[in-house]
Amino acid sequence: MSQQDRAVTPVISTILVVAIVVILAATVSVAFLGITENLTEPAPIVGDTTGELIPGGGENEQVVQITHVAGDSIAVEEIEIIVRVSGSGSEFPKEARLVNLPSDGPFPRSIDNDDIQGDNLVDSTGGQFTSEYNGDQIIVVDDSNIWTPSDTIQFRLNSGDEGVDFSDGDADELEVVIVHKPSNAIISEHTFRP
Repeated sequence: MSQQDRAVTPVISTILVVAIVVILAATVSVAFLGITENLTEPAPIVGDTTGELIPGGGENEQVVQITHVAGDSIAVEEIEIIVRVSGSGSEFPKEARLVNLPSDGPFPRSIDNDDIQGDNLVDSTGGQFTSEYNGDQIIVVDDSNIWTPSDTIQFRLNSGDEGVDFSDGDADELEVVIVHKPSNAIISEHTFRP
């Protein structure tokens, strides 16, 4: 038998067997050790949102409305809303977060004070305004708690001493960011310059 007619040498076959065992062990360990559990959940797709700020100091003013135009429906419990205000006054910038949504405030269609973190920017008594305002929307337990296309998240900004008043000229920019908590992704961002 000549040198060219010989089969694969034992060294090569050992290397091939070890490579196959390593690949199988890695595949099985991913499945059994739960490494895939640490992967981040993908963010829902929000194709488009529109935003509006109704400025002024009246009871139906200082209202922020963010409307979901297209994309996936999102459970309100999976979102957090960040409200930032900047301006020329010494009290700026200010930031508040709406957390633990949907909120269950003491009045119908209102936000619980415990669900507002940071500066006193968001009015927690939304249900006490006239019918034009119609209270806080989508983010309170009195509503559907699913943000679907055509739904509007609505809340009112405080205009008192601790709040912000866009009519006096000190505050010049409002930013509203909606974050999907499981993926930590921004799904909507609007900047208003009244």
